[in-house]
Amino acid sequence: MSNSLDFYEQTHNYHKMIDLYKAELKKSDSTSIRTKLANTYLLIDDYESSLFTLVPLLEKNDVSSEILSIKAKALYKINDFYNAQLTCETILANESINAEIENMMGLIHAENNRYEESRLYFNRARTHFHDDTIIQNNLAVLDLFERKPQAAISRLTPLYRQDKNDIKIKSNLLIAFAQIDDVSAVRSILMSQYSQSEIDGIIAELLELKL
Repeated sequence: MSNSLDFYEQTHNYHKMIDLYKAELKKSDSTSIRTKLANTYLLIDDYESSLFTLVPLLEKNDVSSEILSIKAKALYKINDFYNAQLTCETILANESINAEIENMMGLIHAENNRYEESRLYFNRARTHFHDDTIIQNNLAVLDLFERKPQAAISRLTPLYRQDKNDIKIKSNLLIAFAQIDDVSAVRSILMSQYSQSEIDGIIAELLELKL
């Protein structure tokens, strides 16, 4: 199975990986294989199947942080923020440092409009060396929520210069410029990909977001 899995993982053929994991579990249930199966379901956005696969593992007395992390991600993706937060808190109670989960706690608090707590967790994740681009982008989204577009622009501009193809960064930067009515900056970002009429339509939509 190992060679096939390596090939499917390199080619991102997650459905084939799922088939292999399920075939292995039919022969013999394994915590390791079941965990990998649940995580692979996450990769194809099948969050219900991921949670269902985890059920026998979650019923055990000693549940690893890896398993709880998969559960938290799936719960967050189905907008069950309450239980996602409880799961993250369980992980952090056992691990003083977990940058990925700290970042997720920031996302959960942001979804619940608790921006101060959200910012604290994002900065905590940053302190523990979570991906700086992800953290800066998340902090910029908080800036936008709090109507601080100039702060968002200051965060996002260096990231955009490094990678102009990052959709999240570009989208948030466009929203920030729209919030300060800097239409020329919006046009400058969009002109390489869209026609003038398309840009006019995008600008109209962005300005509507301000209302």
